[in-house]
Amino acid sequence: MNYDYLTKIRASVALYSSKKASNPLSGEFRSIFRGRSLDFDDLREYAYGDNVKDIDWKASSKTGKILIRRYIAEKKHNVLFVCDGGRRMLADTSEGSSKMDIAITTLGTIAFLIDRHGDDFAMMHSIDKGYDFTYFRSGNVHFENIMNRYAETIKLEPKYNIGEVLDYVTENIRRNMVLFVITDMAGVRTIDEKLLKKLTYNSDVMVINIDDAYLHGENVYDMDEGRYADSLFLHSNILFRAEERNRRKHMEEAVELFKKYKVGLTSIRNEDEIVDNIVELFERHRYENIG
Repeated sequence: MNYDYLTKIRASVALYSSKKASNPLSGEFRSIFRGRSLDFDDLREYAYGDNVKDIDWKASSKTGKILIRRYIAEKKHNVLFVCDGGRRMLADTSEGSSKMDIAITTLGTIAFLIDRHGDDFAMMHSIDKGYDFTYFRSGNVHFENIMNRYAETIKLEPKYNIGEVLDYVTENIRRNMVLFVITDMAGVRTIDEKLLKKLTYNSDVMVINIDDAYLHGENVYDMDEGRYADSLFLHSNILFRAEERNRRKHMEEAVELFKKYKVGLTSIRNEDEIVDNIVELFERHRYENIG
């Protein structure tokens, strides 16, 4: 594998940990995700959609309210990375960073943290010939294999978009999982409400949006069109503001929709943000699920 990635990941995690007296990286992931296990957590009032098997009838008879048991997710999770690829991921972010490098390092950072806690993880993404899937495992060899495969195939134009890959996951990988989706705004827009209902039925879902460069500046290359953008548009402040409004609108719509299904969303513009944004995403997701 490219050990530059691994070196950067280790250094970033070590730097973050050294700056924080207490943080999620020094603890266990079991408090971040909720699911069914043998570890009882607490009681809360029944809400529509809860599993009737979780009702605590003894406690309910005492209080006069229907109460369900809540459980802390099992210590060993099944974590699936669903990653985007193709020419869009070869572009830059708004801060001039490589989207490809950020996507690979983001995958590696989360996988590195997960592997430290002994969780099993796998990767699913679309390549030019269809789907590429690694089985759920843990350990350094598996970590290196996933990093290698993504780094080698991220440049291939995918046969299916990220929404189609996620739909395939819901139909073919039937197990409780934690899903991390690594994509960009074009990919985020393929995740609609119908898909979210299926994704979140048995799984915790978090989405990492790799930021896109603006169509404004000097010598902007359009990855979709395969050519440099017309200079007529590159310095237009009117078009730049319109693009900003359009991006803001799509992001706000995504945030609102994802919030409805307790799906975490964060955006990353450069490598310095990766660990901080991932930790913030974990924490936000944890407390949204508890509430």
